[in-house]
Amino acid sequence: MQQQIELTAGTPTDSGMLATQAVTATFSGQLGVARELSSRAIDLAERRGLKEGAAQYSAGHALWEAAFGNCRGAKDTAARTLAISRGGVALSWSALALALCGEANQARFLVDEMVRRFPQDTYFKSFWLPMIDAAIEINRNNCAGAVQALQLASRGEMGTSTALWPAYIRGLAYLGQHAGNEAKVEFQKILDHQGVLAPKDFNPVAYSLYPLARLGLARANAIGGDKAKSRKAYEDFLAQWKEGDPDIPILREAKKEYQDLK
Repeated sequence: MQQQIELTAGTPTDSGMLATQAVTATFSGQLGVARELSSRAIDLAERRGLKEGAAQYSAGHALWEAAFGNCRGAKDTAARTLAISRGGVALSWSALALALCGEANQARFLVDEMVRRFPQDTYFKSFWLPMIDAAIEINRNNCAGAVQALQLASRGEMGTSTALWPAYIRGLAYLGQHAGNEAKVEFQKILDHQGVLAPKDFNPVAYSLYPLARLGLARANAIGGDKAKSRKAYEDFLAQWKEGDPDIPILREAKKEYQDLK
């Protein structure tokens, strides 16, 4: 990996390589490293005049902060993103990050802007809008409504645009309904399709899902009463994040749940 990074030094793609390094660090829970690399990538892209690239890296950063439960970081990074650009990626990814953090009004404001400025954006209407709606409903404890909202997105969730995020959010909704078997199907879908998580185009919303799917599977098995499988999934997740930053909210939750299960 370092060899490939060095080959891009001084070229227009070097900021993208830094951003890829950042999301690679999130795979093992090294968020301090990821944040530093992400900030460098955004700054470098801005200096090179690559405003939309900088906004994409920043919006991806906001998304993985939200997914890991660091909502203060997600909201701050979403604000930075929208100060750089209010393009389609910046608006839609930031809206999802805010929705995951329960900021429904702010997310809806960005959705309204997106629909007004990009009325023909099929990807947004078919995939991102259903995910935003679902995340809002989960935070309202309307998990059945979240599952319903995601029906439209299911047809393309294994494509590189959404990269299995609809399946992950659907899994969260099923967990909220205490529907362990249904949740397992969604999280296992992610674990069975790793190639979707590393698409040919830079897509930082994807890379963080694999470890989170392991944790989701642990929780789903716990709901279903299969303690042996639940323990194994927790152990797999904690092993993958053995060098993860200890202050990550979702990691702290996982450690507590694992001890309670034992």
